[in-house]
Amino acid sequence: MRLSNEIKAGFVVVVAIAIGVFFFAKTATFMAQTYDLKTFFGYAGNLKPDAIVKLAGVEVGRVKTIDFVYDPETRVECLLELDVSARVRKDSLAYVATSGFVGDAYVGLTSGSADEFMVPGSTVESEDPIEMRLLMKKAEDIANNLDSILVQIKGVVTDNRQNMDNIVVNLEKTTENFKEFSEDVKKNPWKLLFKPKD
Repeated sequence: MRLSNEIKAGFVVVVAIAIGVFFFAKTATFMAQTYDLKTFFGYAGNLKPDAIVKLAGVEVGRVKTIDFVYDPETRVECLLELDVSARVRKDSLAYVATSGFVGDAYVGLTSGSADEFMVPGSTVESEDPIEMRLLMKKAEDIANNLDSILVQIKGVVTDNRQNMDNIVVNLEKTTENFKEFSEDVKKNPWKLLFKPKD
């Protein structure tokens, strides 16, 4: 029995929907059990909502929300949504890093060593990433200091040029005298054993 085009098309649509539902159910996160932790940064380093959260280098969640708080100073509040299997110790630290040299920013959590673990809603201590502008400023300061040191060295060399020339001349004379002494000893080794008469 030959199937009509309508039945064939309907069958293809049903199969496509079934495959789509299967993959969606497999990859959807709403089925996973999660819990939330908070952390605060003075500088968030281009961090964005839905950024990856890693515990000891392993992906365990996402940044759920990013907000500002202004008490007592401006800080960035990050709400972290973690898989329930990822247990964070009380002395763990949160930090912002990037994947690769210019990759996306993510929140990392250190392993910690405390015996107790954080409960949902707890706040993780954090350390701020180094701002690039501060690194550039430090590099500029170092370059300026090097320039100043080179100028001072050049001044010292210039001011003591005559003394340095004299030192070189003296070294050359000393070398020549030692060479003559060495040749004399080779020819007359007995001179080392006897004290010359006055």
